[in-house]
Amino acid sequence: MKEIGTVRSLRGNNAEVEIKRNSACGDCGACHISKDQSVMLTTAKNTVNAKNGETVEVEMQFVNVFVAAFIMYGIPLVAFILGSSVTYYVIGSFKLGLDQVLVSFLTGICLTAIAYLAIRHFDRQGRFNSKYQPVIIAVIDNAEIKSTPMEKRMGN
Repeated sequence: MKEIGTVRSLRGNNAEVEIKRNSACGDCGACHISKDQSVMLTTAKNTVNAKNGETVEVEMQFVNVFVAAFIMYGIPLVAFILGSSVTYYVIGSFKLGLDQVLVSFLTGICLTAIAYLAIRHFDRQGRFNSKYQPVIIAVIDNAEIKSTPMEKRMGN
């Protein structure tokens, strides 16, 4: 996935890039911006030594987008399903006298929260940042910008 953005600030080997929401953008929520917002900020590896205020092309490997989505949504979902299923089975098998459905549901919710906390912990340690981080691949001239890469693919 390639997008066009503007470098807003530099932090070591990284740059904070402002990417405009394009017309081909849907409402999936993957970028965590609402319909009302027109831009999003992301931190990208600055491999081309872009300067503050320059227009750049930012790329994130498509497979990394899916892996990142699995980490953020798949792992907590698996935690919820396993927690609920195992608890439901254990309560039913050992006849513990607890509300089987309610306790298994609450256990699934607790394990989902624990999964999100673990993901957050590993993210703050930097285990996800470098591998799934977007990369600035080129500094482009403003005259070259007619439409974003996504708009080109969509025929706009």
